[in-house]
Amino acid sequence: MRIIYTFCFCVIFLLEVASTSAFSQSKYKSGYVVNNQNDTICGQLRDRSPDPNGKIFKKVRMKSFWIFAKRYGPSDLNSYKIGSDIYKSIWYDSYSELFSVFHVSIPEQGKKVFMKLVVDGRVKLYWDEHRDPDSVYEEAIPFFQKGSSQELIRVTQGILGFKSKYLANLFADCPELVKRMRAGLFESPLEMADYYNGYCN
Repeated sequence: MRIIYTFCFCVIFLLEVASTSAFSQSKYKSGYVVNNQNDTICGQLRDRSPDPNGKIFKKVRMKSFWIFAKRYGPSDLNSYKIGSDIYKSIWYDSYSELFSVFHVSIPEQGKKVFMKLVVDGRVKLYWDEHRDPDSVYEEAIPFFQKGSSQELIRVTQGILGFKSKYLANLFADCPELVKRMRAGLFESPLEMADYYNGYCN
């Protein structure tokens, strides 16, 4: 195992040294991909074009030992890391019921998408990143996933803030968190996820 980690570190180091001038203008960053066989491949990755008027790619692009960049979609990978950011490939689907929209992650249902994993723990925090076609700015919708649940809970409702009713149900096992949320003591989904994972049994 140590040999594998050492090899991976060496590959990243050599690529960084050899490719600084070649990739600096094209915004490639050091990282790795984990394929569906759980093999880790290190290299230089790029998943979006630079601002202004950039876009988030549907497939992450990777350069390593091969000459041309390879492209990996959500169905090709379990995850990838670019710089300090980790993205997971998860199943995603949504449906409407009684004027409400529900989001789920159920194997073989809907489609696979990349979501940024911001917090990993008993409660996971994902960001579904996209570009606003009008403003061209990057936007992200936060989702909580608790334990082995297949439900993805959308955390916010735009400018209206937290979806308190749904979050109160999700965190019913931690009354103190719900109390703090209703008192306006959380400024971000990250703070809420960290609180649950750190202080709630």
